[in-house]
Amino acid sequence: MGKKTQILMLAAILPAIVFGGYLWRMGFSPSRRQVEKITISTSMSNVAGMLLIAQAKSLYADNGLEVRLKVLPSGNMGLEELKTGKADIAAFSEFVLVSGTLSGFESLKCLGAIAEADDIQIIARTDKGILRPGDLTGKRVGVFRGSNAEFFLGRFLTLNGLSLADVEVVNLNPSAMAGALMHGRVDAVMIWEPAAADISKKLGDKIVSWPGQGGQPYFWLLASTDGFIRAKPGVMERLFRSLIQAEDYLKSNREESIEIVAARVNLDPDVLKRIWPKYAYRLSFDQSLLIVMEDEARWMIRNRLTNKNQMPDYLNYFHAEPLLKVDPKAVRVVLPGNEAVK
Repeated sequence: MGKKTQILMLAAILPAIVFGGYLWRMGFSPSRRQVEKITISTSMSNVAGMLLIAQAKSLYADNGLEVRLKVLPSGNMGLEELKTGKADIAAFSEFVLVSGTLSGFESLKCLGAIAEADDIQIIARTDKGILRPGDLTGKRVGVFRGSNAEFFLGRFLTLNGLSLADVEVVNLNPSAMAGALMHGRVDAVMIWEPAAADISKKLGDKIVSWPGQGGQPYFWLLASTDGFIRAKPGVMERLFRSLIQAEDYLKSNREESIEIVAARVNLDPDVLKRIWPKYAYRLSFDQSLLIVMEDEARWMIRNRLTNKNQMPDYLNYFHAEPLLKVDPKAVRVVLPGNEAVK
């Protein structure tokens, strides 16, 4: 075979090779035959937008998955679902994952983040004499105990020269906060969107509010267990290929994404449009996640919210391999036995 003939043949098959590689990355595999069924627990919240878009646009099915999204009121319940095997994967904040590690859930594994959010606010009644953060001293502050809002309340108070001991913390479910604030059972609440927007709408000029996170986002994670990951490694890759496609859709179709997510979480699209900039929908496994988790662990230990007195090595709870295989650029954390991915 002459050199010219070889060059012509290579030129003919090269596009097919490139296109085949693209299809593999996007999840289309001719060798895939069996549809895998998995259950993912999540709260029906806008922070779970990537999961909702993947379902609405049939991206799971395109990658050979039949995904059941099991809706739960809180991330802590999702953690319990993992423990009992009622869910294969759970979506919740990094605070819940830290709580799980400090409670002895040794097989718990973080797969990466699907969103970052800065949507927690502290909202206070002005007729209770609260006009600035320092006025919270001695006031009753509603917060959902065991959630990241409790951590951010402690952080907010510290940044404003106060501590948790300076306020009366009242444990409230998120759904009860608007009523408790309206009827004077609490003087302020620490709450995330869209509940914060709903409270602001109902109470109008009777309230004052401040950003509650001090510029530190929280992460919305996917987590699973050692056992499921070992049993279904291919499922993890299919899932992340689905979510890469969802991420691309979110970036390219902002208005349609807002409409889809608003319909799924039963929220006015105009409200979601206003708070949309508070969320960064992207797949990631960043060093900043590790730093936040360590900060929260130290806070829990210091405030005696756990019987542990030593922080775990959180790298032992990270499982980045599926995301590394599908989108290496999304992983920017120093992993055991590996260099930092930059």
